[in-house]
Amino acid sequence: MARSISVSKGEAMTGLSDYAGWLYARPGMQTLLLGLQDEAGQDVLLLLTACWLGQRKVPADAQLWRSLQALQAPWRQQVIEPLRQVRRTLATDQQAAALYARVKECELAAEWHQLERLERLCLQLDSSPAETPLDCTRAHLAMCCDGLQDLRLESLVSAATGAGQMLGE
Repeated sequence: MARSISVSKGEAMTGLSDYAGWLYARPGMQTLLLGLQDEAGQDVLLLLTACWLGQRKVPADAQLWRSLQALQAPWRQQVIEPLRQVRRTLATDQQAAALYARVKECELAAEWHQLERLERLCLQLDSSPAETPLDCTRAHLAMCCDGLQDLRLESLVSAATGAGQMLGE
């Protein structure tokens, strides 16, 4: 069964999956993230990873981002995007509602699985904490998005910085 994307405020959020679920469930974040995905070609899982790394004060590093993108690209292209395409095709067919739900569940499971893989890669880092979560998050998002200039990214930084309180910052 697919995992829920909500995390209660009482739970400690140290892992990427918990953080991503909490941030995604914040008001306006789903719309913002899916807009960046559908309109600006950004990868939601990598955006969430960038925010998580920033809030953990992990210094932004080009090699890390090449590794994250190399891990994510084939999974996104071969697993997530095909499932998303099927789900979106089924969304308008009321007779296929049960199949739509199962495909959506598979898509979400694939995304949760990939978040765990991305976290494992990030946890292999041996680095000193950066100065501030705000600047660190901005730097990670800049690398994640190849310098994309989009006001929605600053909204994401603001939301992620607020979420940093949930990480014990």
